[in-house]
Amino acid sequence: MTQEKDFSSNLIKPVIEGSIMLAFDLEIVGGIITSMFPDCCAIGNENGYYCTGTLIAPTLVLTAKHCRRISRVFFGTNVNRPENGETIDIIKDSPHPDPDVDVRVLVLHHAAQAAPRHIAQGAEVGRPAEAIVAGFGTTDLAGTSGYGIKRYAKVPIMSLDSSLPADRQRFGSRDGIELVAGHLGLSRDTCKGDSGGPLYISDPNGRGDFLLGVTSRGSRNKQHVCGDGGIYVRADKVLDWVRFATEIDVEGPLPVLDPAENKV
Repeated sequence: MTQEKDFSSNLIKPVIEGSIMLAFDLEIVGGIITSMFPDCCAIGNENGYYCTGTLIAPTLVLTAKHCRRISRVFFGTNVNRPENGETIDIIKDSPHPDPDVDVRVLVLHHAAQAAPRHIAQGAEVGRPAEAIVAGFGTTDLAGTSGYGIKRYAKVPIMSLDSSLPADRQRFGSRDGIELVAGHLGLSRDTCKGDSGGPLYISDPNGRGDFLLGVTSRGSRNKQHVCGDGGIYVRADKVLDWVRFATEIDVEGPLPVLDPAENKV
């Protein structure tokens, strides 16, 4: 069940968003504090921050649909030190119209100083075995402490597209639109506060880390709140909708490299 923070009382109340059973506010468990990934931002409002997102165009941030009442984003490494980062107001917030797709896109008041992250598309996806997850969320298996500092961790990809019925049954993921990363007992995982944050894969051509997933919720077979694997919406699968909803261009596939350019 989704858990949504009530900032006025500091209590947590259950919420269901459409037909998606979500773990709201999914910091990275078993992660490393980092100043890398400047496109990875904290999501929130005047009462505080509670989710994570990714800059995919100079004025566009992709995050989870179950992260609601958003009015600003923060680019930096520690939400408690806003003077060391950049805070930008939101002027448009568009949730995906499909109740089973846990994504929303935010339009910023002005372009962020950080460089946007390229979304892996087509052949750029390849068959990755490992990914990097990043976010500002909590850091313990119970999801109760540590929010506000950017961290990252490496996790194995268990299912790239949830195409196998056995994967959908085991993890609770959706065919063609969601991937699964991490597993039971790994203790490296997204957690509360990482919802909407990035899952990166390495470009097969060595051009850096590309965005592939948007953090949604924990796996169906989890034994702890966090640490046992998570489900991520495929960013490439919602790219056409992002362009339609915002009328803002997002970078398409990068030019195919000449094989000679990859030779040492």
